Amino acid sequence: MTDLHDRSNSVFVQTQYGQIEGFIHVADDGIVANIFLGVPYAKPPIGELRFERPIPPEPWQNILKTKQFRDSCIPYNYDSIQNEPFSEDCLYINVIAPSEPSDDPKGYPVLVYIHGGGFWYGDVVKCGFDKASKVFASRGLITVTVPYRVGLYGFMSLGTAEDPGNIGLWDQIAALKFIKENIKYFGGNPNNIIVWGQSAGSASVDLLTLSPHSRNLFHKAIEGSGVATCEFAGSQPSTRVTKELAAAMGCTSTNPTEIKAFLKNQTWQDIMNVSSTQFIPDKAYPNYLAPPKPLIVGLMTLEGGTFIWLAGKPASELATYSAENVTETIRKSYAPEIKVGPEYEAIQNDIINYFLYQNVPSNANSSFYIQRHAELQSDLMFNQQIFNETDLKVKNGWPVYFYLWNHMSSPVQATLPAAKGAWHTSEIYYVFDQLVYDGDVLGPDEIKIQNYYGDIFAQFAYTGNPRTPENKFPRYDLITRRILWIDPTLSIKFNFIAERRLFWEKHVSKFNFNILRGRTRNEIIDGSPLDD
Repeated sequence: MTDLHDRSNSVFVQTQYGQIEGFIHVADDGIVANIFLGVPYAKPPIGELRFERPIPPEPWQNILKTKQFRDSCIPYNYDSIQNEPFSEDCLYINVIAPSEPSDDPKGYPVLVYIHGGGFWYGDVVKCGFDKASKVFASRGLITVTVPYRVGLYGFMSLGTAEDPGNIGLWDQIAALKFIKENIKYFGGNPNNIIVWGQSAGSASVDLLTLSPHSRNLFHKAIEGSGVATCEFAGSQPSTRVTKELAAAMGCTSTNPTEIKAFLKNQTWQDIMNVSSTQFIPDKAYPNYLAPPKPLIVGLMTLEGGTFIWLAGKPASELATYSAENVTETIRKSYAPEIKVGPEYEAIQNDIINYFLYQNVPSNANSSFYIQRHAELQSDLMFNQQIFNETDLKVKNGWPVYFYLWNHMSSPVQATLPAAKGAWHTSEIYYVFDQLVYDGDVLGPDEIKIQNYYGDIFAQFAYTGNPRTPENKFPRYDLITRRILWIDPTLSIKFNFIAERRLFWEKHVSKFNFNILRGRTRNEIIDGSPLDD
């Protein structure tokens, strides 16, 4: 096994800001890649730069060593930390590149990865570099992983023109600018950049494709399990939350300038001690008049399985899981009065009736209700809005390719066998070193899928069309709704969850509160959080 900590073989690159020293990595399958960890793409956002949009880094005179990951950005609370170093000084990209120059004088295509985490937390340190070397560098792709400020540091808003929020999204734009200006020095093609995100990172990619500040910085996009209109990506009013947090820390002013100055003078420890909620952009999302780009959209077949699994319910409760358990969650968590307003009982009953009392087999058992619960959570958090957004893009001429990932390794599936399908983030361990689910393995079937996935990305990066003779990936359209089904045996499916989609269309039309968006109809207006 190759020692991942052997970084003695140096490789050097001269960027516009100064020279950097990375290292040559040899994976256990013999793939060789050049690795650069901790390349600054912005000036450290500390002191007076806290809560401010990023600015370019200062040039450096000496050779900058880029052989170790830098600290992760500070999450929204201590529960999000997994024994890893974190800091406000965290705006550093990581580059994994083929070791040999491209035969194409223009350079290699560039995959820019934006991590998930609900905008609360998340990092790219756990992505590592070994699997990215095997899956992407081996196929002639450069991978760049991008951290950005999260929680209060990335999404503080005071509701003013000076402080509208969404600093984390501006970090992503700053990274894209740096990459476009400097990736040629790593062997990349600045005119063939593919932005790729997962979960909240995918919602970010959706926004980046639409904003005039960012959409010309890249050329293709891959969205995995998230769009900007998913409730998790924009339901919490960050202006109110920011002011409430400042008040909880002892700020008596209601003046936005004074609140910002107050928060700048607090330690990150004090902020984290008080911070206990999400700080997500609340401004409404854009229309679809942006110039079309080639786009891959991906979903797991049972996204919500993750959240049933994360709940950690004891085996005794799962063994007797029933309609009553799901009903309680709907009434207390998904659609409580405090969230949805005066329509709450009607909204609850409409959902309960469809998911728990229609098309129920006579022998329905705990496994049936666990599966229904996971399907409901999948629809609320991901499915319906992703399909809605994708349909809008197709109507406006976007070339879209849609896949459904339907595989998890046996050890992971065995932890919650009733939730059948691929859960949220199932694909991450196939392309990065991050172990999302304990016990996950890459056996023969998983290696086969890993190769499918790598081929899809490479074909898309080079041509704008992910179709190969093996995968026969169809272009998504509004008539057949053909989707590539990814498991050990690739296939094409039609009209995934069509009946449930129809239910949600009817449900949303009945009520003023849109439970899929987390907003009333009056609050859903066009506009971009990156317009300012």
